[in-house]
Amino acid sequence: MFTEKKKISFKKKVILCFVKYYLPGYRYGGPVRSIVNFVEEFGDQYDIRIVCSSHDALDNKPYKGINIEEWNQVGKAKVFYVSNKFRKFKKIFKLLRQTKFDVLYLNSFFTFTFSIFPLLVQYFNFTSLKSCVIAPRGEFAKNAIELKKFKKLVYMYFVKFIGLYNHLCWQASSNLESKDISRALKNTPKTIKVAPDLISSNWIIKKEAIHQRKQKFKIIFLSRISPMKNLDFLINVLRGVSCSLELSIIGPKDDKKYWDECQKLIEKVPENVKIHISDEIHPDEVPDTFSKYNLFVFPTRGENFGHVIPEALSVGTPILLSDQTHWEQDASLGLQILPLKSGAWINAIEEWSKLTDEELLKRKKAALDYANRIKIKNKHSFSKNKKLFDYKLSCLN
Repeated sequence: MFTEKKKISFKKKVILCFVKYYLPGYRYGGPVRSIVNFVEEFGDQYDIRIVCSSHDALDNKPYKGINIEEWNQVGKAKVFYVSNKFRKFKKIFKLLRQTKFDVLYLNSFFTFTFSIFPLLVQYFNFTSLKSCVIAPRGEFAKNAIELKKFKKLVYMYFVKFIGLYNHLCWQASSNLESKDISRALKNTPKTIKVAPDLISSNWIIKKEAIHQRKQKFKIIFLSRISPMKNLDFLINVLRGVSCSLELSIIGPKDDKKYWDECQKLIEKVPENVKIHISDEIHPDEVPDTFSKYNLFVFPTRGENFGHVIPEALSVGTPILLSDQTHWEQDASLGLQILPLKSGAWINAIEEWSKLTDEELLKRKKAALDYANRIKIKNKHSFSKNKKLFDYKLSCLN
């Protein structure tokens, strides 16, 4: 006789994730997208719990339809939205004491509330930090370190002195970021694992977008308006071009003082350059917006990943990109890499403006081919992320 086998249920390992902003917010850009995609891919395998702000970046009003300081089911994760009030530190302290978790996942090194404070709570409660994974999200890039440099160096000296990060596991999104982490900390941390950011499994490559004709030469800058994104460099470059073009600037004004400086530069561009300014758009609108332009111009001073890059490529919008990222140039110039030298950018934009419709179509197809290669590579990225967290979980046994 056959006997019915009892199903054995295994309790999922708990990953307690701290990130400054999360859904339904989107203005924080890359870190939000990275965690959303992580949850999408691993939410069935792990019990992922996220602690974040109760509002979006550049906004103090809490999200509508959420329960503040309670666990909310958001997709495949449980999310705890912390209020703006000072008591948030008390709440986070209690969460760390009362929530049983297997891995502590921090998505910043310098954010006090959602990285420094949780780390210090664990340290001064004599709790092992071997279970901690910390993803700096590009904060150790050379240009990023220069922003508010003194405060960062003081904190780095302090944590190094007390040995706070001796047992942490560092997640680098690329070999380039791995080198940035080692350089910034002056000595190689014991564990740096390269686990690239994931793109969404629902990511769609739209071949039909490339059939649009060029008409006017239209370029786009779509990103947060902050010194790291280097909009001022682009505006100064456009002051030196002789071709006629239209530039659309789209994104949240992350740094208002910096934006004021950019506006003063905009007033000085020549008549052959028309600039249109828009506020941020919802992430769902990004691919279709890119498809309306001939070129995405992105002179960023540093990206640990840059989710906006594959989004542009997915609709066949070629990219002119700085050499301060881990992305590699496409041989057919679906993605072109340049050093941050004004002359090189002026020449490149002039060349792009002179392309025939047929030549531009070839580069659009090259952009789509690049997007397809990214999609294939994403499977390898998934595997590396899985190995990283399986490794941390194995350290607990």
